[in-house]
Amino acid sequence: MPVSIKHETGPLTLKLSVPYVRSSGVAAAGGDRRVATTNQTQSGMGDMTASAFYNVYSDAKTKSGVDLGVKAKFATADSAKTLLTTGENDYSLQADLWRGFGDTTLFGSLGWTKKGDTSTTDFRNPWYGSIGFSNKLSDANSWGASYDYRQKVTTNGDPVSELSMFMVHKYSKAMKVQGYVVTGFSDASPDLGVGATFSYSF
Repeated sequence: MPVSIKHETGPLTLKLSVPYVRSSGVAAAGGDRRVATTNQTQSGMGDMTASAFYNVYSDAKTKSGVDLGVKAKFATADSAKTLLTTGENDYSLQADLWRGFGDTTLFGSLGWTKKGDTSTTDFRNPWYGSIGFSNKLSDANSWGASYDYRQKVTTNGDPVSELSMFMVHKYSKAMKVQGYVVTGFSDASPDLGVGATFSYSF
């Protein structure tokens, strides 16, 4: 359950997000990654993420644009809770692009992450990307879908591969809500997920 704040000034967009996480799974007993693992449930504040994106190209006539940016995940969660954090920082470079066709907008992204290695795991540095569309149904409602993929981060792991669909309703220029459903095609993605986000601008 993340709480995010975003600030836009001209072509620059800054965003900061801090989640509250509850996770069940196999974790290192006592938080020590060097000892045997056990089934546990852990909860608490997760890692903080921050990003900065700059709009390098924008064309109002074709409703197209390109943003370039950096993202960072800072290991601010309790390092003893191994289901919530790796205890290391991750850094990413990303490009976002979009193009409008009437009431439909196509969008995509491509990025690369430098993963922070732990004392027991040498993570791979994966490429990731997404492609999708959104369609405006009315002034207040729109819907869309996207496919996301990320290379596996461990030798014996799986890549992220998942499809999501979303619906957005604008109550006003300042307030909107978005609901989504997601399904995965690998062991690194959820079998099924649902969620909602609420946004207010001021």
